[in-house]
Amino acid sequence: MGTLKTFIDSKGITPKAISLASRRVEAGGNEARSAQSARSKKRRLKMDKPYAELAMAKPKSDRALSESQVTGAVNDKPLPKKVRAKVLRAINALLATKKQPAVDMKALFEGVAAKPGKKAKEVVKAG
Repeated sequence: MGTLKTFIDSKGITPKAISLASRRVEAGGNEARSAQSARSKKRRLKMDKPYAELAMAKPKSDRALSESQVTGAVNDKPLPKKVRAKVLRAINALLATKKQPAVDMKALFEGVAAKPGKKAKEVVKAG
């Protein structure tokens, strides 16, 4: 039994509750819509300044955790960093509703390797 499994069992959190909390946390809402609108307007008007100089925030992805991602995390399968971060945000949101202190990444995924990302293709030099 993994670290995440023992943690959620001790706190009384179910995997279904994690996926529902993730849906709520990752939802964009009005802020994300306005941020996306401002960014598309910048591209349409072909402004030269980067998003950071114009103080344009990056909108949320609006992609919550799926049930299979949550069960994979509970069963200690290697997951990408973004999925691990979403699990952490969802669990911290659930703990906040129970008025308990937030937890860090090491406490949840100690001893579980992260899924390696795709390797960059080597550029073949012509000449």
